[in-house]
Amino acid sequence: MTGNNPFISITYSENDTVVDRVNERIELLLLINESMDHGGVVVLKGAPGMGKSTLLNAVEKELKKSKSIDMLREEFTPAVYNKIRNLNLNQAKKLLIELDDFNNIEMLDKLSQQRVIDLLYNLSQKAAVLIIENREEGVEKELKMQSKQFKKYQLEGLSKEDLKQIIINRLNSIRTTKSDSLEPFTEVEYEKIYRKSRGNPRIALLICSALYDQKTNSII
Repeated sequence: MTGNNPFISITYSENDTVVDRVNERIELLLLINESMDHGGVVVLKGAPGMGKSTLLNAVEKELKKSKSIDMLREEFTPAVYNKIRNLNLNQAKKLLIELDDFNNIEMLDKLSQQRVIDLLYNLSQKAAVLIIENREEGVEKELKMQSKQFKKYQLEGLSKEDLKQIIINRLNSIRTTKSDSLEPFTEVEYEKIYRKSRGNPRIALLICSALYDQKTNSII
């Protein structure tokens, strides 16, 4: 098996989503549904590449099955403030406001940051606000002081078996015959990959890409 490095892309593919974090999806859905019923803020946190967007896509797919829910998803930029400030809250439907890459709030000055926080607090009285960010200490510091309806969900690394399945799926994408083998990697090498990546799929795929090139080039 040479060439055609299946680990070149470090973003999730359809082939990877077989590992769909069922438990995490259920837990996050419960938090969001509770916030939509009573108002509140949910902060989804995790290191870059941990799979926050993939998890969010799976959650949205479930929520879209309900006709009583409206969703607004935006990547956070300074311009988003005006968009959400002028939202017309439809009392007939539950509303979920999703703000991705909320760490971008650091582009604003302190006064503007506080205006955003105050707006989110006010919106959270009537709707569910889902904030996605990768800062260790971020928006929860400000919001927790204002809202009793604050919930935080920390996305951790994949389990050893789930990460192994992603690697095998990538290898199978270029194999003539699919198998459950890690070849050309060994189990010892996989243990090192898991330990170094701490279950972060993006970091693991980067390591696999370099190791795959190294191993296959030595075969040629």
